[in-house]
Amino acid sequence: MNNKQYITAITYIILLRIVDLGLTFIYSPNLRYEWNPIISVFDYSWIGMLITQVLIVSLIIAVMSFYFFKKPLFGLPNDLSFNEYIYYYFHNEKKTKKRKYLKPTRQTLDRVLAYNGFILMTLAISISYLAIINNLMVINKVKSYSNFIGQYGNSFYLSILIIVAILSFILFFTIEYTSYRKNLVKVYIND
Repeated sequence: MNNKQYITAITYIILLRIVDLGLTFIYSPNLRYEWNPIISVFDYSWIGMLITQVLIVSLIIAVMSFYFFKKPLFGLPNDLSFNEYIYYYFHNEKKTKKRKYLKPTRQTLDRVLAYNGFILMTLAISISYLAIINNLMVINKVKSYSNFIGQYGNSFYLSILIIVAILSFILFFTIEYTSYRKNLVKVYIND
């Protein structure tokens, strides 16, 4: 099951990146209007753009594998609230009054990588959609959009990225906590 979901997510991200690149080529064949800071700062050509895209997508796919193939958490206390679960997820113990730093163990490293895999996946999808919408608006010369982006573009895109990152965090732990609660119900039913 996870393998199929992983392949679907990879395919989806790659297709979105291809659509974005195709639309970028239509409105900016020489990359003069490309917003990607890596491309604009280093003044890359299309070859540099494609190499950069392949490297970034490869990194995202590699880290995503930790999310899709994460090891289940065993031995969790059965009375964790949502906030306690988040703390336990990273620290492998219940929260104490004294705040602790993340202990670098293999188990916590796997959890951090799984978390980051989910965040990178949702950000990659969101950024691709945002780039596609931007490209379509520019290609179709939507004046009100161009005026808005001209005035608020950087702040708008940064705000969107922060909001998506926060929503991804909430979604990740909602999915994980729901799974934890379902497993508790199964244990109670079987006992």
